[in-house]
Amino acid sequence: MDRNDLAGAEKQFLKASKIIPSRADYIQAAALAHEHRVTELVQQAGRARLLGHPEKADALLADARRLDPQNNIVTQHAEPANRQPALHRQIEIRDAQQNLFSRDINHIAGPIALVPAAGNKELHLRGDTQQVLQGVFSQFGIRTVFDDSTERKQLRLDLDSVSYQRATDIALSMAHAFATPVDDHTVLIANDTTENRQRLEHQLQETVYVPGFTPAQMKELGTVVQSVFDVKKASVQSNGGTIAIRAPEDTLSAINLTLADLVDGGAEVVLDISLYTVDRTRQRNIGVQLPQQLGVYNAESAAHDIVTANQSLVDQAIAQGLVPADANDITIALALISSGLVQSSLLANTIGFFGGGLTLSGVTTNAATTFNLALNSSDTRALDTIKLRLSDRETGTFRSGTRYPIITSTYSSGITGNSSSLAGVTINGVSAQSLLNQASVTIPQIQFEDLGLTLKATPTVQKSGEVSMQLDLKIEALGTAALNNIPVLANRQFISTVTVGDGESALLASSLSKTESAAISGLPGLGELPGFQTATANKVSEQDTSELVLLITPHVVRHRKDNTVGPRIAFEQRLPD
Repeated sequence: MDRNDLAGAEKQFLKASKIIPSRADYIQAAALAHEHRVTELVQQAGRARLLGHPEKADALLADARRLDPQNNIVTQHAEPANRQPALHRQIEIRDAQQNLFSRDINHIAGPIALVPAAGNKELHLRGDTQQVLQGVFSQFGIRTVFDDSTERKQLRLDLDSVSYQRATDIALSMAHAFATPVDDHTVLIANDTTENRQRLEHQLQETVYVPGFTPAQMKELGTVVQSVFDVKKASVQSNGGTIAIRAPEDTLSAINLTLADLVDGGAEVVLDISLYTVDRTRQRNIGVQLPQQLGVYNAESAAHDIVTANQSLVDQAIAQGLVPADANDITIALALISSGLVQSSLLANTIGFFGGGLTLSGVTTNAATTFNLALNSSDTRALDTIKLRLSDRETGTFRSGTRYPIITSTYSSGITGNSSSLAGVTINGVSAQSLLNQASVTIPQIQFEDLGLTLKATPTVQKSGEVSMQLDLKIEALGTAALNNIPVLANRQFISTVTVGDGESALLASSLSKTESAAISGLPGLGELPGFQTATANKVSEQDTSELVLLITPHVVRHRKDNTVGPRIAFEQRLPD
């Protein structure tokens, strides 16, 4: 690839892919080399056609068609084989129609070319404008016809050993005139004005084919033709890749050379963009949930209430021998609760007793002790892959996200009336004020915002072969706040210039969001001491992170020219009026 041996590079890449089929980059490199070969052939064909070598251009397009017959660039500038018979049939019909009018015209006539006598002449002429010009052209065997606008003034011309081109240029410049050929031995001479040139000068029409250019590039070429060369009649077909120009012959020649240099001077880059999104959520719940509320009650009084309320059950239990006859109220109440015959939340939540006799008290709690040891974790990854093919210094945009509608304002349409003036007014039994209120409609003004990621890349191929990329990365999302019911947008933007080699990668990493939260519930004092938190308190922590990784790899599929300047072109300059 460094030596521009594209065929050899493609062959070696394919060989490497067969040796190690798992390496996808070998297949990709072979495809890039193949596409580069096809693009180079099409570009060479375009240059050959611009320089007047259609046979060479057709041969190069045929080679490109053999390499990749389905390529869009090739099919755009070459007729498929299945359309050739129809094309020949159209040519035969067109020729038959032309023969009805003239059987002598077999092809479209080209520009008229003068055939002056060869050699240098010595000219020593005096007289008015027509006499001097007629004498100059007659020395080289060219007849002259003068337009009525030709000025008559006295001229003196003394030239030694000059050619036809040099002599006529000097004579016409002195006379402020121009000459346009009528046939191969006759010229028409008129005063050099813009009106006379538009009226008398021969205009040639030519269609310039520019392969592989985008509509924006075609528009720029059309602007160059119209502004630099002052061509008023130029039609640009952006989608077809053609420019139809009508201009004098010398202007067309200069345009061809300029376009050939512009077409060959551009480079193209394919950007491989890989977008990785990683979202992680981690939640931990570790510790002991101790009771946080304690209550004290008179155990003897509560047991007596239970025994009194369930006297029949107590008698049955004593009769069956489940409870001793001399047992106290607390023993009987606990026996009834443990057997399931009686339900009591007070005694069921009792964790201990203290005191004795009538002062026996019980201690209750609102919840049981809970031991927690839990971990919840999630890891989500997404990959987006896209390819952008851009010309040198062309900006490409990649967006990933959603378009969010935001109501910026509202206005009401309809008719409103004064309730006091319309009081008591009815239409077909319906209040006029209610009808006006129903006719009022509120219409919102909505603006769509691009939420997510927006990447703008502008590659520039340097003479060293490296690719300089102007990157503009913007991340926009909805914020948590709102102002006048309009959501506040949170955004981050990164603008930088990155220079990497052909096939090397540039890595951009960004942390979109990171949230951490922790909650501790336990006993005051002990739950706050280090080392006692796990044993005396319950801790719940949650951590959410979202990360973004962007990988950009440029591949130069068409290199720019190494020339620092184009050729110098001389074409006829029109004199001011």
